[in-house]
Amino acid sequence: MKTNIQFWHMQMFPGSEPEFAEKVPSILQHKQFIGLGDWEEHRNQISYFCDTMQVNDIVAIKDGKRLIALVQVIGGVYEVWDDSSEMGWMVYRRPIRILDWEIEQCKLPHSRGTLNLCVSDDVETTKVIREWYDKVKISFEQRNLCL
Repeated sequence: MKTNIQFWHMQMFPGSEPEFAEKVPSILQHKQFIGLGDWEEHRNQISYFCDTMQVNDIVAIKDGKRLIALVQVIGGVYEVWDDSSEMGWMVYRRPIRILDWEIEQCKLPHSRGTLNLCVSDDVETTKVIREWYDKVKISFEQRNLCL
């Protein structure tokens, strides 16, 4: 079992519907999953989501540069092909636990891409996400909550 937590940043809206981003907080809160669509372009992102991302990884959910929430992956990937709701385009899904909401309108320096793994501790985007996680970790420890 993997012991090192990986950090990611991710957007959750179909490329043709950026206004869908307004629905993401409600999906995170009430449906408690993150998801990707099934598309030929950028298939490597599906592989990252399904094979590289692991339980306990930390994902900063964003809309462009604007941070929305920090979540923890709590389960394996599953596929949903028969969802006729407005979320039906998200075929690949992972259950999550919300760790924190970004209410101060903090922004990332890097806005591109649907799903990105933070591979270097020297990159500013990684620093922002790790600092956020470190603050959440302290808050959880003070309240005797497991992270």
